[in-house]
Amino acid sequence: MLHNNIRKSVIAVKMALIAGAALTALPVIAQEDEVKEQQVEVIQIRGIRASQEANLNAKRYSNAVVDVVTAEDIGKFPDKNVAESLSRITGVGVSREFGEGEKITIRGASSSTNRTLLNGQTVATADWFILDNPGRSFNYTMLPSALVSDLEVYKSPLASIDEGSIGGTVILRTRTPLSLDANSVNISLEGQYSEASEKWDPQLSGMYSWKNDAENWGVLVSAIKQDRKVVRQGFEVLGWPTNTDLDAKIPSHIGVPRFEQDRERETLFLSLQSRPNDNLDMVLNILDSKVDANNHNQNWLIFVNNNAGSLTNTVLENGSIVAGEVAAAGTAAYNFINRVSSTETRSVDFDLNYSADSFELHTQLGHTEAKGGTYRETSWEYGPAGGTGYDFDLRGGTPTANTDVDATDPTQFRPGWIWGGEKPTTDEETYAQLDFTIPVQKGAFTAIKAGAKYRMAERTQDRVAYSWHGPQTMTGNEDIAGSYLDHIFATCYDWAQCGLFSGTVNIDAVVNGNMTQQMAHNRAAMEQIAFEGLNGVPADFARSKNLAEIWAVEEDILALYVQGDFEGEGFRGNVGVRFVDTRQTSGGYEFSGDSWGLWTIDREWLTPEVLEWVEVDNDYSEVLPSLNIAFDLSEDQILRFGAARVMARQDWNNISSSITYGSLNVAQPTGSASNPHLMPQIADQFDLSWEWYFDASALLAVTYFHKDIKSYRSFSTFVDQRYWEEGDEWVDVTFTRPENGPGGTTDGIELTYQQAFGDYGVSANYTYTNAQRDEDRQLSRPGSGLVEGTSRHMMNASAYYETDKFSARLMYNYRTEWYKGLHFNGDELWNDSYGQVDASFGYNLTDTITLSLEAVNLTDEEVVEYNTDAARLFSIYQNGRRFTAGIRMAF
Repeated sequence: MLHNNIRKSVIAVKMALIAGAALTALPVIAQEDEVKEQQVEVIQIRGIRASQEANLNAKRYSNAVVDVVTAEDIGKFPDKNVAESLSRITGVGVSREFGEGEKITIRGASSSTNRTLLNGQTVATADWFILDNPGRSFNYTMLPSALVSDLEVYKSPLASIDEGSIGGTVILRTRTPLSLDANSVNISLEGQYSEASEKWDPQLSGMYSWKNDAENWGVLVSAIKQDRKVVRQGFEVLGWPTNTDLDAKIPSHIGVPRFEQDRERETLFLSLQSRPNDNLDMVLNILDSKVDANNHNQNWLIFVNNNAGSLTNTVLENGSIVAGEVAAAGTAAYNFINRVSSTETRSVDFDLNYSADSFELHTQLGHTEAKGGTYRETSWEYGPAGGTGYDFDLRGGTPTANTDVDATDPTQFRPGWIWGGEKPTTDEETYAQLDFTIPVQKGAFTAIKAGAKYRMAERTQDRVAYSWHGPQTMTGNEDIAGSYLDHIFATCYDWAQCGLFSGTVNIDAVVNGNMTQQMAHNRAAMEQIAFEGLNGVPADFARSKNLAEIWAVEEDILALYVQGDFEGEGFRGNVGVRFVDTRQTSGGYEFSGDSWGLWTIDREWLTPEVLEWVEVDNDYSEVLPSLNIAFDLSEDQILRFGAARVMARQDWNNISSSITYGSLNVAQPTGSASNPHLMPQIADQFDLSWEWYFDASALLAVTYFHKDIKSYRSFSTFVDQRYWEEGDEWVDVTFTRPENGPGGTTDGIELTYQQAFGDYGVSANYTYTNAQRDEDRQLSRPGSGLVEGTSRHMMNASAYYETDKFSARLMYNYRTEWYKGLHFNGDELWNDSYGQVDASFGYNLTDTITLSLEAVNLTDEEVVEYNTDAARLFSIYQNGRRFTAGIRMAF
């Protein structure tokens, strides 16, 4: 606590110094002779063509390699999801694990090595999903697209823009009240239908913007509520360990899961703006966004590697067992998991701009914080009495899996184990920024910019395990059972008891066989038993901190920069350097192994003999020069060149002190460990592009990019023991740990074409990326020689038709396979090629009322993952099509 108080005092002093410098630079406003009458020009962009012309205009006159996406109207971004709009940009890829764009890659750089800023600043995020590890990538499901007025993707950096990106920096911008007409109102009422859930969900948004008659003071308020019933069904293989007895890769588990979530997002945004005179502009933005993400998952699993000695009729393909059967007594189990999850983000940002005759000043002060995660989880495992025979075949594009036991008969299943816990995370950053611009006339230089920025960030993760088998869980009822878990299992001796059974369900997944025929579970009954009580016996469980998974990382960053803008006859650009000093402190528990890595916090039970919070420091500084220059080859042709050194800090989870592991009731269990000594990823890059603007809404462009990566993240492995509670024994676990490895190179070509033909328009782009590592590819070392997030080929194509009354657009997005990193079990995880067709339609009933219809994933594409060799299937998920119909009113 003392350390945190000292740290907060230090940041308060530094913030005060920066803010004080800004305020002393301002003249006393009260001494102004008179407030100049402000004439605010409101530029209204409406429609697809107008939006695309604005995008090209911004790109054309930029001083860097930049792509821009502009809203088609107030509250009307091209896609419901900002990540989907980004995926239309050349060189940008998107992941869609739950059927909606979540995270992006840029020019072959993984999502964790690209930054997303809101109005130039960090937005704290905390993922709700328990299997997600805190990283630096931005989750776009948190931010409704209706808030965004435009976005810029900087592929070549400027010294004046925050560091932290290898691929590119995305800057999202919100609207301000003085940029809109007084008393502007925008209301959107929509309903979204998902084929997977077979449900209609409401999506509502509203915005009101006011300014006074003098147009020097305004308020904008926006509120958004979006509900979505998420259903994801599929087929999973939870690992491909090497079985030494069979001398082959073998599936660890095979399952047919069904995931359901009631996702409720509520977002409030407030913008206050004051412009008392021509020289001073102040904006205060406040954002509060919350997502309730309660979910449950069921999975009917067969444990193939556990029964490797009983496998017959096996089929070997590329050294992997892809088909086989077990005659009888094979291990199988249902996993029924219920989670209470949410995530919430809050940001307060104050932005001040002051213009004088001899200088311009900009300062930004703010704070952003997020909390989220799984706040309560219960996992129930019931298996068939005596086991079951089963068979599987992963070949042919559609796998097959069958069991002998009737998986829809609840009387066939006996209790195995119940576990649960909490995994909350937090993210917090406080920042202060000061920028000066001094106009000059020194040769070609037109302005000198200099600035400083200080950021204080902290990311934390907690982990608590629930033990219904713990001591004192039957206090006052000791004569009934030894523990509350024993009481549950004695009472609920099969799945037909205690109201656990809730009918049957057919899993609509891309898999043949009877494993799709399953029981449904009664979440309410399970939650009541676990947390309230059963047959008059109150529920009780021990709460223990899982010490190896608890960590905190603090990060203090000081950045200083100087940048010169220049312009001459037929050329323009900027040159600068940014100095960055980073100081990281990673904290975690050091403990003895006599309590299985647990520390019970609500009763006397498990306390390690040695328990101490230990912190590790990791400090580094970088000098990041940059150059951007644009040559006007003619009135409509531009040649650009950019060169820079860039950096990306390692993921929060990777530089923590965390150690996690998966199920211990399987053969060859695996886990992952972190490394607080990781250094940042550094790259030298250059860009060369030619752009031909042969019409107001037309572009033909070719860009070559090259990145010399100094160090990629590699992995090493070690073996350590962990205690398996259910089996009451210590087992060997193979852990994977990140480290700084050899570098490599990434280069590629981007092709862009866009043109309008009267009421019609087309656009298309293609990106080729070749990413290589200076490391030998060794299959025995997972991840070696591979680059995360890189698809060799990506393309987009869209066509639209638009009149004053009607608009229609058809869009296609495609990328070839890409490496996603290591699975939580330590295996290499690949995503197969993915292409998606979307469409949107609009009809203007009046000048102020528009009807809309949008369709996402019209071709019902599946997300397919595999382990290095396409024969080793990891998962097939089917998210289904989604349709949104609505009405939008703008006044």
